[in-house]
Amino acid sequence: MTEPRRSSPRSLHSLRKRIDRELNELRWPVPFDIGVLLDQIAARRGKPITLFPAELPADGPGGLVVERRDDLVIVFDDRLPMLQQEHIIMHEVAHVLFGHRGTTLDDLGGADDLSELDPEVVENAQRFARRHGYSQLEETEAEVAAALMWLRVGAARSMIPPRVRTPEIAEADERFRAALTRARSR
Repeated sequence: MTEPRRSSPRSLHSLRKRIDRELNELRWPVPFDIGVLLDQIAARRGKPITLFPAELPADGPGGLVVERRDDLVIVFDDRLPMLQQEHIIMHEVAHVLFGHRGTTLDDLGGADDLSELDPEVVENAQRFARRHGYSQLEETEAEVAAALMWLRVGAARSMIPPRVRTPEIAEADERFRAALTRARSR
């Protein structure tokens, strides 16, 4: 049996320098406000970013990014301890910031709007996220970036208060929440 390949200190150093350069281009508000950070990254990606707390299956990911036609949704398990939720959010934010390809609705069979998701599509999304995740390099980059983001944020860690949502987004979120609930009750 072969041992997993570990990154050399030199490659981790260059990865950290590359991540730091990217993070240096962002404004880090004091006190920290996740909305300000998400808005900056959304402007770079050309799509708004929404945080979506949900009860995810215990055997699945703690979070995932779903790219819709008009926005990006970071889904995270809201039953986890607060610090773990915050780390998962930062990890998923890093995937978005660095342009890692997440789950798209095309990957899930062509639904083009989360408001159209039925429980089967949600279940497929969770299966897809477990089976076809990011590359090892992308996961390492997201983990290192999340840790470096926390160094910048410092003590002002509480970041999950609900963001202001338009009535249309709130309605779509409620339909998505209902679809997730139906998927679990099967």
